[in-house]
Amino acid sequence: MIALPKHLFKIVTLTIVTFVVFFYTYGFTPSTTGTTSWASSGNGGLSSSLDQTIPLEPTNVKEEDNVSAETNDEAIESITAAKPPITHEVPSKLADTAGTQSKPSSIKSSSKGPDAGKVLMVTASSGTGGFLGIPHMKERVYENRMAYADRHGYEHMWANITTYNLSHGEPIYWNKIPVLQEAFIRYPHVEWVWWMDMDIIIMNHSLSIWDHVLSPEGMARNAVLNQTINKPGGGPSGWRTPPSYNYSEVNFIIASGGWGMNIGNFIMRRSYWSEWLLDLWIDPFYIKEFTTFPENDGWTHMYRHHPIVRTHTVCTNQRALNAYPSYNSLGEHWQPGDFAIHFAGCGGSPKCPGHWDEYWDKKESYEVPSILKEKLADGTAEIENVQKGIGIPAGTGLAPVAA
Repeated sequence: MIALPKHLFKIVTLTIVTFVVFFYTYGFTPSTTGTTSWASSGNGGLSSSLDQTIPLEPTNVKEEDNVSAETNDEAIESITAAKPPITHEVPSKLADTAGTQSKPSSIKSSSKGPDAGKVLMVTASSGTGGFLGIPHMKERVYENRMAYADRHGYEHMWANITTYNLSHGEPIYWNKIPVLQEAFIRYPHVEWVWWMDMDIIIMNHSLSIWDHVLSPEGMARNAVLNQTINKPGGGPSGWRTPPSYNYSEVNFIIASGGWGMNIGNFIMRRSYWSEWLLDLWIDPFYIKEFTTFPENDGWTHMYRHHPIVRTHTVCTNQRALNAYPSYNSLGEHWQPGDFAIHFAGCGGSPKCPGHWDEYWDKKESYEVPSILKEKLADGTAEIENVQKGIGIPAGTGLAPVAA
């Protein structure tokens, strides 16, 4: 036997001990199936709820691919069945919301869909007096949405979005994610949470969102399958929507069209998947990386590169949820009978008030309940009345902490 120099013997011994301790602590075992398993056998290991082998899969659906939405069912089922807790660090302002959005046992999904009262409409604005230079825009949006909610038996929440700032002064666009996280907590009985940007008018009050896109028939009527997704600026992105979907597993509904997917108007179902998605959406990397169309680009990135996002998402045709005014080049234009119109990109143009008034006069006539008229008249309308953590019962992790 060759005798090693004393200093080399110490190095070799230390290396062997280090590897033994590492493998014993983290339980790392290579797999012959192209995957890696991490067992939680000591401090620092991953949660035992993630201790399972999930096949590695392609992360994109390109034009030349023909990947079925069923491809990832086994992996998705293994993840959702485990109901893993959130284990990575989230910004401190949001840490108290993690793990509180999970689906209550009282919510029973079925092919009939949610009851009318299990839909929550969410609006948010900045607390400033004006918006797009349109006189009394907030009061008009309040009337439009509250009358619709009253007609169809939906809940409505209007958040002051400036009270939901993230930890490090991130752009306000990202604040919609903590608003949505809290919406699920404030309304534990709802199954669907429906976000609409302020610059949207509901044009067709006769059409319930359930009949339109949430029911099996409405979803099938408006879903776009195996079709090109455009990129910001228009033109094919090289990505396509999945060729099929499983209705019971759909957790996110969004329109796709001219400039791709626009998250000004979308609907989420209460689920562990949605809790995970909202947490991933505000990953600090996304916030730092995506600055052109911030939270919209974050969503697009997740959809493109995470199969589990695509397989739980249904894209509708653009006019189903996100038609544009005739002057707007972002996509298909609103036609009489269409559900809603979105003034995206109007900005501070002096033409915005005129465009808004034009389409406001074209909307379907509807009755405004007298109680809403009274609230608007006496200043008690629930506009921006929801602030982060205020009014939430103690024990949820969001109630303000006394000094």
